[in-house]
Amino acid sequence: MNRVLWGLVILAMLGGCASLPRPIDRTDEFATPVSGDTELDQTVATLLAPFPGQSAAHFLEDGLDAFAARLAAAERASRTIDAQYYLFHDDVTGNLYSERLLSAAERGVRVRLLLDDMGAHKRDQHLLVLAAHPNIDVRIFNPFANRSFRAFEYLYRFGFVTRRMHNKSMIVDSVVAITGGRNIGDDYFDASNKSNFIDMDVAVFGPAVGDIADQFDAYWNNALSYSIETLAKDAINDTELSSAWRELHEYAKGQKDSVYIKRLEQARFFEYLRARTLPITIGPADVLVDQPTKVISPIDDLRTHLGPELWPYFRASESELVILNPYFIPGDSGVEVLADAVRRGCRVVVLTNSLAANDVAPVHGHYSKYRKPLLRAGVELYELRADRPAHSGSQTTTELPAEHMSLHVKTFIFDREKTFIGSMNLDPRSVFQNTELGVIVDDPAMASKIADLALDSLPTISYRVEMDSDGRLSWRGLDYASGAEQIFTREPGASLWLRLFAFVSRILPVESQL
Repeated sequence: MNRVLWGLVILAMLGGCASLPRPIDRTDEFATPVSGDTELDQTVATLLAPFPGQSAAHFLEDGLDAFAARLAAAERASRTIDAQYYLFHDDVTGNLYSERLLSAAERGVRVRLLLDDMGAHKRDQHLLVLAAHPNIDVRIFNPFANRSFRAFEYLYRFGFVTRRMHNKSMIVDSVVAITGGRNIGDDYFDASNKSNFIDMDVAVFGPAVGDIADQFDAYWNNALSYSIETLAKDAINDTELSSAWRELHEYAKGQKDSVYIKRLEQARFFEYLRARTLPITIGPADVLVDQPTKVISPIDDLRTHLGPELWPYFRASESELVILNPYFIPGDSGVEVLADAVRRGCRVVVLTNSLAANDVAPVHGHYSKYRKPLLRAGVELYELRADRPAHSGSQTTTELPAEHMSLHVKTFIFDREKTFIGSMNLDPRSVFQNTELGVIVDDPAMASKIADLALDSLPTISYRVEMDSDGRLSWRGLDYASGAEQIFTREPGASLWLRLFAFVSRILPVESQL
């Protein structure tokens, strides 16, 4: 026991000895104005000229297309690339994305990369390699002081390092932006051979891009954003740097026959945009964003929250409300909002993860407390299956190389008129603690298409949760082999250990942290 105690003391000292650098004076930096003299500038200007004050939007439900769009945007960049992410993985898509940023910088494009420190964990050296280029700056939002061992910071800085920047955005030349639910990593772009997320992004053009760029600048210039050079413990010499840049380019060349690069060749987004053959909507697009100071403000300080702008859309829905959300913990107040919608004649459909599909079992444990109240209220409740059919026939999923699926979409469709696409989960962590970003597109055609894609796929990709008169739950879904309907009386596809873990999590007082 004494050894254990001494070990804990030593670890606590290691965590406690680390401290963040003192703030330094720096000049605020802002997005570069649109000059109007590039092909991309002129393409967007021509497209939107008949629609003053309106934005254009194209939603990206296919993972490979979503990644190809990012690479294509980086290739078209002439002035700037501003990229902001929660997670940035060290894998195929992560390294391809890094290489495109480096290539852009080498041809004179100014690149700003802003990562939450969750996305920078153990990646300081890689980020230093990028930041060493004179046209690339890398900053880390709300960093951990100890770059190697974080565990004890969760104890002595709990309530601070536990609150993260969850925003995802990529802004190119201040004329096009891609935002939504996807981080940078194979499992967000249908590229993992283990498990993939079903997700959604939206590419926007026009005035909404300025609002997304403004929120990027607000986070970039905030005192909580530290340059990677001030945080990293080890520097990189010139020889190591030249070798690292060369290896990154060689890695990208080695992927020229990969499915991702081939999709880039096929998905000619900007050529289609110029030819006006890209499916787009033109109309109002409102950007909703939490303020960066949310992570250091009291959780009930709604002045920093996007929620007060979003909740009226839920309360105003009259005919149909479709909620696609992976980490769904509505709380009593959320249940009442949805119950009230049903009472006024609104169809409410929720798709979230099943226990087997959920990558955060404690979230499922606390969500499960609200299943029966939701069903009693008349909400239609579906849970995504972790497995998939050999061929789904649905445009909401691609033919994934991995057998395991998980939902990551954060999309809400209001009366088939307006659609929210963003990073926000309907759980206490997103609502009260982390920062989030999303766009509401006002277009019935887009809203109806996304709603149809989602609702038509439900029988194939999910279980419908039902409750009998005695309050017993069951899960109804298809048997892929026979096509017959199956009914389960306990969490389908989940092991005994996983069900036990979720149950224990459910009774712990941690809902506010999930």
